[in-house]
Amino acid sequence: MKKIFLFVWMGLCAIAGVQAQEQHDGLPGVPQTEAYVVTPVDTTSGVTVRKVSFLRSNQIVLVGNLFLPKNFDGSQRYPAILCIHPAGSVKEQSAGLYAYRLAENGFVTLAFDAAYAGESGGTPHWSEAPYERVEDIRYAVDYLVTLPFVDEHRIGALGLCAGGGYVIATAPTERRIRAVAGVSAADIGAANRESWLRGRTVEEQIKLLEDVSAQRTREARGAELMKVYMCPEPTEETAPSFREGYEYYRTSRAWHPRADNFYLRRSQATKMAFSAIENSYLLTQPVLLVVGDKADSEWQTTRFYQALPGKDKEVFVVAGYSHIDLYDKPGAVGPAVQKLTDFFKRTLQ
Repeated sequence: MKKIFLFVWMGLCAIAGVQAQEQHDGLPGVPQTEAYVVTPVDTTSGVTVRKVSFLRSNQIVLVGNLFLPKNFDGSQRYPAILCIHPAGSVKEQSAGLYAYRLAENGFVTLAFDAAYAGESGGTPHWSEAPYERVEDIRYAVDYLVTLPFVDEHRIGALGLCAGGGYVIATAPTERRIRAVAGVSAADIGAANRESWLRGRTVEEQIKLLEDVSAQRTREARGAELMKVYMCPEPTEETAPSFREGYEYYRTSRAWHPRADNFYLRRSQATKMAFSAIENSYLLTQPVLLVVGDKADSEWQTTRFYQALPGKDKEVFVVAGYSHIDLYDKPGAVGPAVQKLTDFFKRTLQ
């Protein structure tokens, strides 16, 4: 029943998005953002959503869904949580599900498409640019602090998979983020340098970067930008998370028309240049890391935890579930959301 509701909810969001784009707020291609109009998503839960957009650097427009809790009162001030989607994902998938569930528990939440993804602007699309993802988060905080019903001193951030790494990379120097959480958190830089299951040698990393550089040369001379699947069709050598990722992103389980699972081949270099923990010594805010005990990415959760200097840090293990299970499986999402709710209520009080 929950799965059916999720797809109905995703469909309603998509319909609302088409309708919103028929009007503009003064910027070409920007959805309507009139004062706090709310659109019902699920009348039984009382959560409402409105389509929003905000401008970041380079005149790139970011588009999101803002979730408002039951009995929302615009004269009150609420704690707010950013929900950052995985690489290759969009706001209607796992980030939107967590945003919705946290809004059910009393938070104002925002799930938005990163630059170069989904409904957001930026060209070329399909770019996975980690340091720009960090800037997206900063501008999302800028947007939240303009809302009169958001308490600027009670803003948290949650990221899933690479989104978790992006949040951890942002929070040390973005002190408006008061609490940080990661679900199946991953450092996209480490995962691409070392490979998802680790073991990629320095020589192999250099060879990979040489191949990417050669592709950029071909593109500079007029070749079409090369796109590759984030989760290609599985083989015997495919890591469990990518095998499950194929089933999540590329089948009816969570497929979305604005998330075709491609990324630009040239993005391999920008991903390998990134580190989510390079400034982690400054991350003194409370941190919660949620991971499944069957996740093949557990080494990244351990790596994050060990890199964090603060004392208010915790790993919460969801028994019986894998990395991708935490994206949408009710048995995994339920305890994860409850733990996140308790964490954010404590740290954003």
